[in-house]
Amino acid sequence: MQSISRRIFLNLAITTVITTSVAYGWIYWQAHSTEIAVRQRALLDQAKIMASYLALDERGEPTHNLPPTLVEAYRSTTGYHRYAVRDQAGKVLFGSVPPAAPLAFPSQLTQMAYDYDPDGPGPLHVYGASVRSDFGGRLLFTQVEQDAHDALYLTTAVNEEFLTDGGWLQAPFLFAWLGVSMLAVRRALAPINRVSRVAENIDPATPDTRLPADNVPTEVVPLVNAINRALDRLEHGLMRQREFNADAAHQLRTPLAVLSANIQAMQDKTVPAKLAYDVELMSRMVHQLLLFARLETWPRPREEGVDLMDIATDVANNLAPLALASGKHLEIVNGIGPVCVQSNAEALRAALSNLVENAIAHTPSATTVSIRLTQEPAIEVTDCGPGVPTEQRDRIFERFWKGDRNGKGAGLGLAIVKHIMTALQGSVSISDSPSGGAAFTLRFPPCPKQT
Repeated sequence: MQSISRRIFLNLAITTVITTSVAYGWIYWQAHSTEIAVRQRALLDQAKIMASYLALDERGEPTHNLPPTLVEAYRSTTGYHRYAVRDQAGKVLFGSVPPAAPLAFPSQLTQMAYDYDPDGPGPLHVYGASVRSDFGGRLLFTQVEQDAHDALYLTTAVNEEFLTDGGWLQAPFLFAWLGVSMLAVRRALAPINRVSRVAENIDPATPDTRLPADNVPTEVVPLVNAINRALDRLEHGLMRQREFNADAAHQLRTPLAVLSANIQAMQDKTVPAKLAYDVELMSRMVHQLLLFARLETWPRPREEGVDLMDIATDVANNLAPLALASGKHLEIVNGIGPVCVQSNAEALRAALSNLVENAIAHTPSATTVSIRLTQEPAIEVTDCGPGVPTEQRDRIFERFWKGDRNGKGAGLGLAIVKHIMTALQGSVSISDSPSGGAAFTLRFPPCPKQT
């Protein structure tokens, strides 16, 4: 997935390269056009100078008295610069050696510039100009020509001057421009990054938090407003669910408590014992259902320094009567002293209680459920029951899943443990215990060391 800043930067880079290429192409075309115009004007000026030395003698014949310096200039070019003076029939009257090439052109033109390829597709190209002079009705045409080999000096001079005077700065300037553009893009996207950081911290503990729209680009404001409206609806639904959980806890627990009290008041103790067991089982199922519903909207638990030994002791003291009533034993194995983790005591107590209750329910009578602490840090709960088959271990933490279809309970206890450990940034796993039963292990991130 490509970031917005990278997309903008790539599009900006492509646009800049294309714009620069077009600009350089336009500059090159303008330079080429200017070069042609300058060459034509220079050749026309030369032809006019050469024509200015034409005159008629006393017999009416044309003469061409060039200054010696001008004659020497054309002689020293060894053919690169040529001139010729022709009459209206095209006959060369005066000229250099070799003279300019013969041309057919309309006699009504007073001046013209031309070019041609004397060697066809070869490298040689000739540029020329011609001016017309009228001597009492007698037309004379003065031509000057220049080979492209000599004309290239103008292009070379222009290019060298351009590169020398600053053309070489274009590449560094382009990279600097792209760097500044990248910084500008990142600065423009900073409000969006701030919005994303706020969004990452929104959870059930802060349902009233909304995304800030201050300084956000106009194009993104509708999205931010739409998300905030969605958060309003989610907050409303979350509040209603929490209210339902609180009402359900009161409406369900109160009748069960009253029913339990009435059963205990019955004279016949045989029937009440069975009813009391069913009521206790129903109360436990209701408690798990309400706890799991609360966990679905549970905010991220507030972490604090917790001693696992204290948690294990509290859970063992609370569930010891349940174990003894069913003829089973409960022990804590710890030879390492305090085990500190960064966790939430209330949530951890609920998870460990569910594991120990599950172990007590599956271990046979006269056997022991062990709570063992390790320095990993971890808590391991083992029993002497039938264990969990390997093929069922991937599903045992799913909601409402029970390996034993005829077993008691709603199949929520281990799902609650999984949910709590995930929220605590820990994990829960299952393996075989040395006694042949199941071994459930809760693992935690270590507590930061005090400095």
